[in-house]
Amino acid sequence: MRPEVREILRIALEHPGKVFGSIFGFIVGWVMILFSPIAGLYLAGCVAVGYLIGRHVDSHRSIREVLEDFLPPQER
Repeated sequence: MRPEVREILRIALEHPGKVFGSIFGFIVGWVMILFSPIAGLYLAGCVAVGYLIGRHVDSHRSIREVLEDFLPPQER
């Protein structure tokens, strides 16, 4: 097996959520390109959201922990 292919497979196996999320976002975005006039921006957005979801899957953190990174703490 070529070293480049081996390296790509190693990265994919270390970060399956990011890879799957990015591919899924790309596929959804590509399908929407057929119907959307702002296709490039939409595709980029879908890939970014897919990557972020995949990164969450790879982090093994709860949804609450991830949301705390983006939202300010609530005062009670």
